[in-house]
Parts: sequence; structure tokens; C-alpha cells
Amino acid sequence: MIYFVDTSALVKRYIAEAGSEQVRRLLRRKVEICVARITEAEAYAAIARATRMGALAADERDRAFNQLSVDLAAARIVEIRRAVVTAVRELVVRWSLRGYDAIQLACALRLHEEGVAVDFWCADGDLVTAARGEGLRVTPV
Repeated sequence: MIYFVDTSALVKRYIAEAGSEQVRRLLRRKVEICVARITEAEAYAAIARATRMGALAADERDRAFNQLSVDLAAARIVEIRRAVVTAVRELVVRWSLRGYDAIQLACALRLHEEGVAVDFWCADGDLVTAARGEGLRVTPV
């Protein structure tokens, strides 16, 4: 089993909110974590935004950035190739998804199509619905 953690779930590791402890427990288990390449950019942006909004202090932001780098170095990364982007077209027709959310789902589906057992971790309701509809095992956080 591989745990595909989309950005909405992963940032809960660094920003305390509902679901944070569940994500932290998963990452402490030392299981195989997988993310889409865009997760890095999205997570840095979410952490920086939390700092601008006062949810994190600058030193907490810097620690979160450092931990994110460590976590990503240990994770399996799904690169954004043509096949992934091409899959977005059908996903956005079937489901109410934003572009990057469709990329996240397309990356997880790519693994699933390769025969990998995927548990899709996500905190976005529309993306959870789409992932379930596409036949993935989903853990909403």
C-alpha cells in the first residue's frame, strides 16, 4: 500500500488544524508516502500564506519549510508528464475539480493504473468525491 497525500492533507503536518494529528500519525508510521511534484510548490505557498494570516510565526514557517524539505526527500514523487496532464481533461468533465486538484488525482490514478494499491489522503471535499468515484481508496482528513 502506498499513501498518496495531496497538498490539502500534507499541509496539516505543518499547520495545526482539524486532521493534523491524523496526518502526523501517518508520517510517523514510516510507510511509503507519495506526492505529486506540484505538492512542493503548493505546500510552500500554503505555509507562507498561513504565516501572512498570523497562523504561524516566521520561525515556525521556517521550521515547517525545513520539515517539508525532509518529508519530500523521503517521499516518492509522481512527475507531471504528458499522460498525467492529458488525463485532466476527462477528470474535469466528470468532476468539479480545480486544475491542480485534477493533477493530484491524475497522479494518484497513474499509480493505481500501474497496479499500485493507493490510499488517497485528502482534505478537499470535491477531490475526495472524485477520487472515490474514480475507484480509489480514500482517507479524508
